[in-house]
Amino acid sequence: MHINKNVAVLAAIVCLSMITACFEKVPVKELSLAKNAITEAESVKADYYAKDEYTAAKDLLLKAHDNVKNEEYDKAKQNAQESQKKAKEAYDKALPLLAKDTLDIATQSLKAADDAYASVLAKEDYAKAGDMLQEANKQYENKNYLAAYKAALDADLYAKNARNVAMNQKETLADSIKEVNIVIAQAESYGAAQYAPEKLALAKEHSQIAHSAYEAGELKKGFSAIEVAKLNADDAYFISLKATAAKKIEEAQAAIDAAKGSEAAKLSPNDIKAAEESLAQAKSLFNDGKYKESMIASGQAITIAQGVSSKKAVAVAPIVEQQGKEGVAVKEEQKEAIQKKVEEETEYTLYKVKYNPAKRDCLWRIAEKFYNDGFKWKVIYDANRDTVKNPDLIKPGWILKIPKAATNLTQPVNPVKEENTEAIKENEPPATELKMKTE
Repeated sequence: MHINKNVAVLAAIVCLSMITACFEKVPVKELSLAKNAITEAESVKADYYAKDEYTAAKDLLLKAHDNVKNEEYDKAKQNAQESQKKAKEAYDKALPLLAKDTLDIATQSLKAADDAYASVLAKEDYAKAGDMLQEANKQYENKNYLAAYKAALDADLYAKNARNVAMNQKETLADSIKEVNIVIAQAESYGAAQYAPEKLALAKEHSQIAHSAYEAGELKKGFSAIEVAKLNADDAYFISLKATAAKKIEEAQAAIDAAKGSEAAKLSPNDIKAAEESLAQAKSLFNDGKYKESMIASGQAITIAQGVSSKKAVAVAPIVEQQGKEGVAVKEEQKEAIQKKVEEETEYTLYKVKYNPAKRDCLWRIAEKFYNDGFKWKVIYDANRDTVKNPDLIKPGWILKIPKAATNLTQPVNPVKEENTEAIKENEPPATELKMKTE
């Protein structure tokens, strides 16, 4: 029994010794080094950049394993060493090529980020990308290809992040394009095609360039173009606005001159005076660079002057003809009758907005004066849309047309004292915006 156990133990020891002896003959170290070398070659994409050397390294390693199976240990060691050598050749060949291609990719990514205006919209990542790319180029020139490759990878990552951040702000460019196009439309409404054709053309051209760049994702080009478009659109707007305001003053002067030359001028001295005051205000506003306000004042002067001229057609001419036939002067009471007839036959009454800090004029209160109904303020607003752009805001000195179609009255329902209804005096405060009562 003891003899059998001893024999078994002895057999195990002999087998273990044989296995150990065989293992010692296997070139484990060489096989491991070859495997690691192939892994390093793969990390620099040697299978793409050094395909022949990489393939040879793998084939030699497979042969080494076959040699081990066939107990050809010397051949296994030799093939493993050759495999390691080929893998190293593959690595050395692939790394510079990989570094160069990665540099090119990072450069393209940085350019794409620049096109997306990342230098402004994503400054931090864009700056890091630029720094890392510069470092990558430096390492490549010094033949530190691995360091160059890693720096180029970082540069590419930062550049792509910068572009993505910038592209997320793409709609900012779209909003800028819309704003500029609004200014272009306003400039055209004031005759920019006549007064500032070159500025208008440049604004339109660069607005279109910006739109195309927006569609292509070239935000830098787009923002650059829209900046040029904005400058020219603003110039076209102000040039045409000023020219239109000047023309409006000329039209107002012509309308007043025509009204003064009419027979009705004798019957409407207050209206002529009001028109001249509005014209003077228009000129003053023009000199102060307030062209929109100047046009409103000119428009009021034109409205009043044309109102005087229209009175002649409906009332004065027939009576003057009658005077000619009779050959006698019209008496004072007849003049009053003529004035009354003129007022009745015109479609509206003129009202000058007053400045009264205690009880400021607004469309609601004016409607109460003339119609005894504040809710009819919209009738007045509709008749004066050329002057009143916002029904909640009217200014002292404005001349409003009060339509008579809404009432049979030709005078305010609730007459007020003379000092409250007279024209604004010269020493009164300048025009201020007045809020319309809405409740």
